[in-house]
Amino acid sequence: MTKVFIGMMGLLSISLLLSLNHPSRESNMVQLAIQTVKVQADLSEETEIKLVEKRESPIPDFYMVKLLVVKKDREIPVVVYVDRFAEKAIVGTLFIRGENTTLEGAGGSKTSNLDSEKLDPGKTSLSY
Repeated sequence: MTKVFIGMMGLLSISLLLSLNHPSRESNMVQLAIQTVKVQADLSEETEIKLVEKRESPIPDFYMVKLLVVKKDREIPVVVYVDRFAEKAIVGTLFIRGENTTLEGAGGSKTSNLDSEKLDPGKTSLSY
């Protein structure tokens, strides 16, 4: 009986530790997505970028982070795919079976990009 109790307490402790780490990882995912957009689009640190939502993506082990870049005259939706460890970020358009999954995720019916010339795939994205 004592071994079962100790085992249950051990599992409870591990579960608690994992849940404490989870919010930090989510925050790192969002921060990585925001920093990646700022670097790739050459935006100033003062540019306001809001989190719209974060959800699982069709890419295994990645999340879709939907952001809104706030400009004076408009708001621009941007989707960044971030791995579950908040180490890798992908900015670009994801097509699955010929459908633009990124555009659907951004909630737009037409392409709405930041200055596409500034989203240079040759730039190194940040790791957070």
